Amino acid sequence: MSRIFFLIIIAVFLLISCKEEEVDFSLNNCKRNPGFIQSMGFNPGKSYLSTSEEKTMGLVLIESEQPGNPHARKVKIAQQPSWRKAGWLAPILLDEKGNIYTAPAPFITVFNNPISNNNTIYKVDNATGEMNEFLRLPFADSINPENPFGIVGMAYLCETHTLYITTVAGSRRYEENGNIYAVNIETGKIIDKMAGVDALGLGITYITGKRELYFGLARSSDIMSVSLNKEGKFSGSPAKSFSLSGLGPRGDDKVRKIRTDQNGNLVIHGMEFNFNLIAPREKQETVYNFFYNIDERKWVLLNKFFYNKSFCSLLQTNDLFVMYTHLLFSRYITALAY
Repeated sequence: MSRIFFLIIIAVFLLISCKEEEVDFSLNNCKRNPGFIQSMGFNPGKSYLSTSEEKTMGLVLIESEQPGNPHARKVKIAQQPSWRKAGWLAPILLDEKGNIYTAPAPFITVFNNPISNNNTIYKVDNATGEMNEFLRLPFADSINPENPFGIVGMAYLCETHTLYITTVAGSRRYEENGNIYAVNIETGKIIDKMAGVDALGLGITYITGKRELYFGLARSSDIMSVSLNKEGKFSGSPAKSFSLSGLGPRGDDKVRKIRTDQNGNLVIHGMEFNFNLIAPREKQETVYNFFYNIDERKWVLLNKFFYNKSFCSLLQTNDLFVMYTHLLFSRYITALAY
């Protein structure tokens, strides 16, 4: 009898363990629209936030006659005073409450973006719209004037309220000093860190049955992955999953953004990156679609398309709030997942 009871206990334990490992990728779709959009008198269905207005530094709220069309007439434009305090911005990410997280990014020069501030995360309150400093990530021992970049990518894990941030602050031409941080947004504390990695865009997927963080390296076209545990911390060592090498127009694309579509495929935006502020007016970008081959246990290229553009992404949540931002002069954007 005791032997049977023991076997039942083992079986229950294994079932619980299996349940922990198998997670539906759709659970990470929790992004919510900011509440202040309507309170500012804007139509949420026709409005978007931009960090890429060429003549307006910081975050900007815009209502358009035709959201998604960069040439459409802008009906209204507004900017709270606090949205300029961090200089030029790049990445934008929303949480389940509608709070916005962003970070500084140099635009042509570092005049409005001191290198000492480029490892700082800012938060825009979903109710008031007020932007304040949320967290200063640890900076390199010495500021490197040769590298004007700091935070370049963000991703969010809904179930653990964890914000993942890539930063290349302090890295040099032949010296990789970047980090990937995991931050609990409820406490504002760093809960984990992957040191010595220069990474750009990153994204989260559950398609393999586990929580996995994918990130593109800044010094090669390789895309790495690392498992995440139920607390949102890194589990195990990162490993190469696949590469964009030889796929794009230049053959050396770096990952600007990674997101998971409604089918669990990875949508990867690739572009040129060389740790400088020199770039053409219109960035050439290639979007790659990868699907996961369960039988072969690997990601396979489904299709790709190449284009020149100034507007890099159109993002929509619940058909209510539209956000898009364009990429100019080596500014890198990470926004909400679909």
